[in-house]
Amino acid sequence: MLGEYVNALPCGGLSPIYPFLGWVMNMNSLTLLHRDWLDEGVCMILAIFDGEGGELGLMEPGIILELRNGDVVIFPSSQISHFNMHYRGCRAALVFHSDKSTKGWLEDRNGWDHNIYFRSSNSNNYLI
Repeated sequence: MLGEYVNALPCGGLSPIYPFLGWVMNMNSLTLLHRDWLDEGVCMILAIFDGEGGELGLMEPGIILELRNGDVVIFPSSQISHFNMHYRGCRAALVFHSDKSTKGWLEDRNGWDHNIYFRSSNSNNYLI
């Protein structure tokens, strides 16, 4: 499903993080319990860590994951509340995700699909 979003990028664009469209780097951050309500499907977290602690907590399944440097976890971040624990040392996380708002682009190019001034590789309308 996420690959469909990438395949619909304008002008045949590619995503270097396929099948995701976006990514965030969290540097030395501590998060409170939250859900990423605007994420579509799953997110993927790559842990980059030199220290102790910083476990990832997944509330509803009741799981605490001790992520070591290079570990990856994939979960539905809009459906599972999550947080990370206190830590010592240096910690980063690469978070790969796709936004729910991309559905609008697939459906009707965010309302522009039938506009005569909009040109998309996936649109039937072309500016002449």
